Amino acid sequence: MNWGEASGMKFVYVDETGNKDQSDVFVMTGLLIDAYSLRICTVTFDDMIREFLARHPTKSPTELKTQAIINGSGGWSKVDAAERKEFIGKVCDVAVEYAKLYSVAFSFQAFDNTARNAGYGQPFGDSYWLGAAMFIAALVQKKMQRIEKNKGHTVFICDDNKWEMANLSEALHQADPWFDPIYLQTSKKKKIAPARRFNQIINSAFAIKSQHSSLVQVADAGSYAYRRHLELKSENEEWDGEGQYFASLVAKLEPKREPLRRATSGQCIKFYKAVRHKDWTL
Repeated sequence: MNWGEASGMKFVYVDETGNKDQSDVFVMTGLLIDAYSLRICTVTFDDMIREFLARHPTKSPTELKTQAIINGSGGWSKVDAAERKEFIGKVCDVAVEYAKLYSVAFSFQAFDNTARNAGYGQPFGDSYWLGAAMFIAALVQKKMQRIEKNKGHTVFICDDNKWEMANLSEALHQADPWFDPIYLQTSKKKKIAPARRFNQIINSAFAIKSQHSSLVQVADAGSYAYRRHLELKSENEEWDGEGQYFASLVAKLEPKREPLRRATSGQCIKFYKAVRHKDWTL
């Protein structure tokens, strides 16, 4: 897809994985897709997931949960591991064919320690979910504002999080200048006009149940692939070849992931560099 020409409305589907009871890694991933390609991409994923789940009707009939499928949790243990791994690999293949990826990985410990330091001034307090979502939103803003004569804004769609969704919509609406360094394109002396902050994103985020959106489920697959890849940097494999398998998934995803690249200095950048997982490149 030529994103210089794709100037219509866009959608970013977001999901996250990880909690403190499991490991020190939290990952959030967004799949950005142009409205022109949304229908064919959605149909492709819907058909893939429906066909896969239909072959195994004793499992979850409505939703793809990558962690459960890969690890053979519950009834998935009765499905051949090679088939399960091949399916997730195909999901990643189709994802990078149609979408750009925006991901971020935090260390819970680093985030908690940094969030307690009032000197950074982050406008989301100690919420790693909101901090990750706003980082992804700022990266999307950075990408979209470069498109000349962009005619459509981006809709932010998340796996339902009743506690945080209102906060995300409020944060997008407020467009705190704290995030300016992520998408400030010129010198430090030139400031962003308030009307330009997050002006590429519709400032009401939308929640959807993951079983109602195949693209949110695909975002889950991307998030879990990154998360497990990072966990295996310091953990032993749970099955032979696990590290190599997740490295292969990440190798598929990385060429389509939009990194921070060059950014101006500021408390925002210092904060995100401090809370990222040590093996993650912003």
